[in-house]
Amino acid sequence: MSPPMRVLVAANAPTRVGVRLALEGLATICAEADDRESAVRHARTQRPDVCLIGRSIPGGGIEAVREICATVPTAAVVVLADRTEVDDLLATLRAGAIGYMPVGFEPSQLRRAITAVHTKEAAIPRSMVRDLVDEIRALERAAAGDLTLRETQVLSMLRRGQSTARIAASLSISPVTVRRHISVLVRKAGVSGRAQLVAEFAAVRDDGPPVGPAVGGAVVNAAP
Repeated sequence: MSPPMRVLVAANAPTRVGVRLALEGLATICAEADDRESAVRHARTQRPDVCLIGRSIPGGGIEAVREICATVPTAAVVVLADRTEVDDLLATLRAGAIGYMPVGFEPSQLRRAITAVHTKEAAIPRSMVRDLVDEIRALERAAAGDLTLRETQVLSMLRRGQSTARIAASLSISPVTVRRHISVLVRKAGVSGRAQLVAEFAAVRDDGPPVGPAVGGAVVNAAP
């Protein structure tokens, strides 16, 4: 019989309690942390099988994911998210996570998700998969149009109706810089303004094959 999974949990105290209860009998909590620094330190010393990282822990959940994935590549990282936005999902995947679990999960969902990532499958909420697919298609189309990374990011957020101020805050740039990027995008696309730009790069939603089987409210192996 194989030993139980060893799990690191980095989140606020109420979430850690919920995780302990949800994983009882399935996994051993080898370490707990409440900020980025302690999460990374425990990951390096304990070498857990799975790391559950709160998106909003002090010091930055995304930064914690990036550091853990770089220094403990054998650990499967799942982000415990306090939001359900495709931009945030993409940011966690780019940082190295292979799971995304909104806070408020059912115990059975968390158990199935960490079992999945432990066997090197992805765990993404079913409700977010369509938006994720659309976003990837839109980013590929934008890249084909010779856009810079920052222009692609701005365009991505425009497509979801985000305001100039929200885009600026998300990208840590000024509203003036956002408007400058939008002007460049409008020129490159050969359109008359912001609204036409968004319409021009809207992702096409079509009917296709299922993207993967469900695992406890999450979709596993969502990527081709």
